Amino acid sequence: MIFVEWWAIERLCVVLLIAATASLSIWSLRKKRWFVRFPIHLLLGVLLFVILSLFTLVSILPGNTYSEPVYSPNRKMAARIVEYNASGLGGANDTVKLFGAHGLSSDVVFFGEFKSVKAENIRWKSDSELEIPYEGTPYQCTSTHRVKVVCFSTRQSVR
Repeated sequence: MIFVEWWAIERLCVVLLIAATASLSIWSLRKKRWFVRFPIHLLLGVLLFVILSLFTLVSILPGNTYSEPVYSPNRKMAARIVEYNASGLGGANDTVKLFGAHGLSSDVVFFGEFKSVKAENIRWKSDSELEIPYEGTPYQCTSTHRVKVVCFSTRQSVR
């Protein structure tokens, strides 16, 4: 399975769509008089600048980091850890996403504390069973209709 980063392609398409819409608007006004064209060109320029600035700001804010995918034995599915850390903005957590269809379909199968899961510890027992060892508190651990997910704590109980 070739794993595709669809979110990166989506961002590229949004930027291209914004640029194409602005270009088409400017082109459609080419035969209008200058006093009609100028305010619309000015408004489009400011709007394009604001939208692309906000898009850039959202792209560089602290947020998600991704682990390498852990492939199933038949390589048709992959599990991947998404670490969300907003630094001083609040909140941090880990999710394990299960991907199929080259990354087009995904399900969150684990949600827990920040740094509670490590990619090297996630293990596929078979094509339909995934083991996720965690440290800390798990908030959610669910199976999908195709894959049974087993989550267990790695903490040793001391008595």
